[in-house]
Amino acid sequence: MKPGLLFGWAPHVAALIVTLGVPAPAWASMDTDVVSGRIGLYECGDNCYLTIRTEDGEDLTGLCAAPECEAWNENAEMPADFVGRAVTVTIEMGEQTDADGNVMGEFPAFTAITFDN
Repeated sequence: MKPGLLFGWAPHVAALIVTLGVPAPAWASMDTDVVSGRIGLYECGDNCYLTIRTEDGEDLTGLCAAPECEAWNENAEMPADFVGRAVTVTIEMGEQTDADGNVMGEFPAFTAITFDN
């Protein structure tokens, strides 16, 4: 089968998926997501990471790239009283770097944090 023929079917397959109510595959998802949960952990190495536990019990870890993280990232430490706080975070893909600042690849990043309590 020619590659062009395969791509010609994509709109029809998408319409069928919507019609049947089948969840869209992960590759069809948006680039930005918003999730609520509670702060569980903050740690730094070459990059600084924040882990939140979602309302359904899933732990999500992302680069701490939000403006709210700036002071924490400068000190490589988050004040302990933030652990357990309810938050809503915006998740996008960010660049993960090594200690020399070389881009290693993409990694989920929390680009905005709203404190809910």
